[in-house]
Amino acid sequence: MTAPPLPASPVIPPPSPPTRNRWGTAGVWALSIVLVVAAWGLTQVQKPDDAPYDSFVSTTTVGERATTRNLAVTVTRVRAARSVSDGDRWHADGTWLVVDLDAAAVVDQFGAALYVADLHLGDRTYSATERGKSARGMILVTGVPRHGSLAFELPEGTLKGTATLEFAADYSTAADGVIQVTVDLDQVPLQNEVELDPTGWAR
Repeated sequence: MTAPPLPASPVIPPPSPPTRNRWGTAGVWALSIVLVVAAWGLTQVQKPDDAPYDSFVSTTTVGERATTRNLAVTVTRVRAARSVSDGDRWHADGTWLVVDLDAAAVVDQFGAALYVADLHLGDRTYSATERGKSARGMILVTGVPRHGSLAFELPEGTLKGTATLEFAADYSTAADGVIQVTVDLDQVPLQNEVELDPTGWAR
């Protein structure tokens, strides 16, 4: 008697290869591009270590006191003239703007002086003259204002419109304070001659 044949094992077909999800791949690439662009933008916004930092600006007008970290300034008077002198030996003709001011250090008088004294008029910047006896570079004392005058020589016909005076107690104003004073030149009468106030203690 012969044994019956064993049943054949079922044939299992091999697994089919996984289908590629084109939308998923496109999403990964899109996300990668977005991240790369964002990283590039961040590097453009961040300043390098040696990049200059902006100044802290305190604005005011003539007759009003303004204070920064280590400087306090009050512009007491603004005069315009065709001739200027220091009351001693220096005299000069031209177009002049004379600025009388009180200035003091705030926290530290060591090395503090009126190093920056500029006038911004339109797209031009004029520095106070170094000629004669003036308050340019005037030594500052903590809490005790000193008085003096600054003279700016300007081109003929420029005594009009709005100008901005800028003062600082250090040549380097990056990440430090500066004081800006707005002046309406149309309200400053033109005189034939003015004399600078002597530099000394403010009254």
